[in-house]
This record gives sequence, structure tokens and C-alpha cells, in this order.
Amino acid sequence: MLNFLRFLKKTYIWKFFIQNLFYPIYHFIWKYLINFNARILYFIWFIKKRDFIKFNQNDKILIKDNDTFKNISNKILKECLLLLKNSKKKILSEKYKKEQSEKMGPTAVDAELPYRISMYEDLSEALKKEILTFASSDFMISTAANYMQIFPILTRVQVYHNTPREGGEIRGAMHWHRDTFGFKNLDFFMAITDIDDENGPFYTLEKKIKAGTFLSFSNLVSTTKKGERGKVSSENFFQYFKNEPSLKLTGNSGDAMFLDSFSSYHRGGFCKSGDRIALRFCYQSHDALFSSQVSEEGFYIYDKSLHKKDVNDIFKKYLYFKRPSKIMNYLANKIVNFYRLIDFKV
Repeated sequence: MLNFLRFLKKTYIWKFFIQNLFYPIYHFIWKYLINFNARILYFIWFIKKRDFIKFNQNDKILIKDNDTFKNISNKILKECLLLLKNSKKKILSEKYKKEQSEKMGPTAVDAELPYRISMYEDLSEALKKEILTFASSDFMISTAANYMQIFPILTRVQVYHNTPREGGEIRGAMHWHRDTFGFKNLDFFMAITDIDDENGPFYTLEKKIKAGTFLSFSNLVSTTKKGERGKVSSENFFQYFKNEPSLKLTGNSGDAMFLDSFSSYHRGGFCKSGDRIALRFCYQSHDALFSSQVSEEGFYIYDKSLHKKDVNDIFKKYLYFKRPSKIMNYLANKIVNFYRLIDFKV
């Protein structure tokens, strides 16, 4: 039976079924049943006319020369430059390598030769508040809600520092992959430092993959190594997507990309020389798999001055503090495993 299923998932018939029949039906169920409350909030939110970025039937878009983005990026860059030397020293230290090994296991990609770290926790409280204000602005919420077609949860706010490593090579998230933690989301990536081919551009396929949430590859970099499970080499990736152009996040501080990382294949840049700093937000739904953004005491972990009992606005309360119920916590793993069971393979 398992052998037959593996065979079936590689057939054109299965691909056609998933893309043209299963996906549209499940998308309706996901919006109106699994995310019923978020769908209601979505309708209420858009009673008022709001500005947002339109994706024009794609699942990613590159944004250049946005004054708001440039303004917040410059503020983040100013503080990060003061922290950069110590941040790099920490990434290269044996202490950090040991911390990563204890956290993820000694053979995990991020533990074998660490190359990135979050700088967000070291920023000033004033700047963290300004970043969060930006992430939860009407414009950003509306862009995420319009794409997802439900009201989102802000599950991640990070400022990542990537640095080149002697002896380093393309590995882990530098290979092509999609994030297999849910059905639909919206990620925001913004250059804080200027980015070029030397300090690690972010890449994604330019075209939208039909029902991309259910596409997977047979020839993987690894099926067991933490950080490389589900990753695809460029050689194997472009054997399937021959001559398909890629979008590349290079340019000036403040240039950015919105991307559905659950459906769009992408890869992180390989830092050959020079350091890269980038801002990332994740807007997700309660059925996705994510680390809780709320502390046990009820504070929002990206701004510990925010407590659930002190936030009365229904939209901000959902955005910051919505957590899966016990039932959804149980079902979310089952749902994601179901996605992996029925995916079509190439």
C-alpha cells in the first residue's frame, strides 16, 4: 500500500487532483471552518477602507524604494552597527557553538558551523517598540490579511545577523525549500544592511507554484540531518523548474519582500564576504506550527511590556496573543502530517 501511494504521488493524475480539485476545496475549508474566528475578524477589519499591497495572484512581491520601510530600516541599522562586532564575536565563539549543540543537537546545521544569530533581543526597548509598531501598523496587518484572507497572528519578530564563516559552504536554509509548518502564511523580509551577491541575497522562484503547499521533491539534500531535511540542491531544483527566473532580494537598506514561505520555494543567501542583517516578521494562523509568542505569564515576548489583560482592542489582542487551543495544538500536528502525506512529488 505504501509503495503504491509513493508511486501515485509522482503521477500527473495525482498532481492534477491536488492542484485542481483538492486545493480549492480545502482552501475554502481552511478559511471558513478551521479559521472561522480569523475570517470573521478579517471581514470586520476591512469594513473600514485600508491601504495594503496587492499580490496580483502571486504569493510573493518585491518592494523597492518605500519611504516607510527605509525609515525604520535606517533606525535599526544605526543600532545594529554598534552591536555588530560583539554579535559576530558571539557567532564565532565556542560558547555559542555549544549552546546551539545543546539546543538542536551537535549534528544540526546551525550547530556544526554557526553562521547566524538574532540581534533583536539586544536592541533598545524604544527601538523594539518602534519595530513592533511597524509590524502591527494598519498597512502591514492589512497586507497580511488581504493575502491570507483571514486576520493574522504575528508569531515572529526577528533581526537576523548572518556572517561568513571560513570553510563554510552552502548548507541548511541556503538550499531551496519551503517551510512545511502550515497551509498559508505571509513572511516579511527586509534588508537592514545593503545586500549584494557577496553578503547573501534571499532568493525565491518568481512564478507562483500552483498548490505549492503540496509540492515536494524526491531527491533531497537530506532526510535526516536537522536543518537540511526537505531541502533541495539548486541542481535538482532547476532540473524541474528549468529556465524559470528567480526573484532576488538585493539592493539598499529598506528594500523588502513579502512571501508565503509555506507555498513558495526559497533559499537564504550564502555570505561569501561581508555581514548581512535582515528584519523578519511572520504572520500566521492558529493551525500553523510555531513557537508560542506569548510567555507563560501572559506577556507578548517581543514586547514584554504588553500583557494580554491590558490590551482591549480585539484586533491587537488577536494579533499578539492568539494561541492555539488544546484541541488545535493536537490537531495542528495531525494537519501538517496530512499535508506531507498527500503532497505531489517531482
